[in-house]
Amino acid sequence: MPKKVSTMKDWFDSMLGDITYSPDSKVGQLYPFFVRVACIKRRPPRHEFFEFFRDVGMVMVDVVLNHKKIRDSHLHFVFPERWMGIAEQQAFMWTLVKHPDVRKIKSLDLITSSPMMIGDFMREQIRIVTWPEDEGQYDGGTVKPSD
Repeated sequence: MPKKVSTMKDWFDSMLGDITYSPDSKVGQLYPFFVRVACIKRRPPRHEFFEFFRDVGMVMVDVVLNHKKIRDSHLHFVFPERWMGIAEQQAFMWTLVKHPDVRKIKSLDLITSSPMMIGDFMREQIRIVTWPEDEGQYDGGTVKPSD
């Protein structure tokens, strides 16, 4: 992870820059725009690392779900599940593909930890992101019944 990030694109590229696939492949035909997804495994959305980026895409959630005008060709979302119910998370990508302005969209970058949202993508579009300092945090473990 770079120490200094100058644009939102740089930040997403630092995590997802190695995702590539052909538009003609099965993966490329899934959506009419290029998609990269960061699945954050251990850090919660409230972690300080996301402090400056936490609300990226918040306004666009309503735009997508209510078919309002999309002005940007490159969409970015950071934990959009915080602004949606479960049914909306399940329908988000389908709703986006059915959006009247879908032809304007060239790419979508998404950071999420929602299984509802991750289920909409193929493995070639997803990177599971962890950091060494997160090791052992939120790993679960064994629960022993009390005597």
